[in-house]
Amino acid sequence: MLRFFRQIRQRLLTDNKFSKYLLYAIGEILLVVIGILIALQVDNWNEKKQERAEELNYLSRLNEDLKVDNAYFKRRIDDANRYIDLCIDFRDKLFEKQKSMEEAISLWDLFRGFNESEMLTIQNSTYSEMLNAGKLELISDPGLKSTIIEYYRECEEAANHITEYNAYTVDVLNLVNDKAPNAYEMVIFSEKTDLGIEELFGYLNDPASDAFAIITYASGIYWSKHETFRDNYFKELEELSKELINQLEAYE
Repeated sequence: MLRFFRQIRQRLLTDNKFSKYLLYAIGEILLVVIGILIALQVDNWNEKKQERAEELNYLSRLNEDLKVDNAYFKRRIDDANRYIDLCIDFRDKLFEKQKSMEEAISLWDLFRGFNESEMLTIQNSTYSEMLNAGKLELISDPGLKSTIIEYYRECEEAANHITEYNAYTVDVLNLVNDKAPNAYEMVIFSEKTDLGIEELFGYLNDPASDAFAIITYASGIYWSKHETFRDNYFKELEELSKELINQLEAYE
């Protein structure tokens, strides 16, 4: 092809047809420019295609992570409901007279059942990877990108609050240990002595005692904590993750 154009150019020069040669030269330049533009356009198209494929891959992985999160939040809501029921049951029984060590042990078993609470743990590996690699810019829909960023910001904020609340309830639990001596060793004490409930743990039947007051306060704090976790964090994040899953599936 190049030899063909070269022959035409030489023939035009030989025939002294400069104007025709000039038009030919301009045409040849235009063909080269057009070829370059087409090549650039093809490269740009391939790059966009690759970015689109990478975007969809990341969004698919985010969707799977969010499904794990959504199931996790539902479990945490169920756990919170169970803890709240235990708190209510404990408070009801606490204000009843404890007539024996068996009743006191049964009461304390309820308390031990709701004083544990795990930290908020979400599946954020894909988001962290995108954030660290600067891949969030691959998300071409500004609204979707904003919603994803907001979701993980909400999760981080909730995790921090839950950590702080759990730390506070541990401090309250230490106060219970100080003010209600031997409560956590109630079973051991009942097995090693013939003393009854009044001699060992009479404060359980004395609403005016400091021990009774701190136990009541602790049960209220745990009750409030699990209601707060459920209503302010788990339910909201469960709904937010569900909405985001729907957006991602509609986008794909």
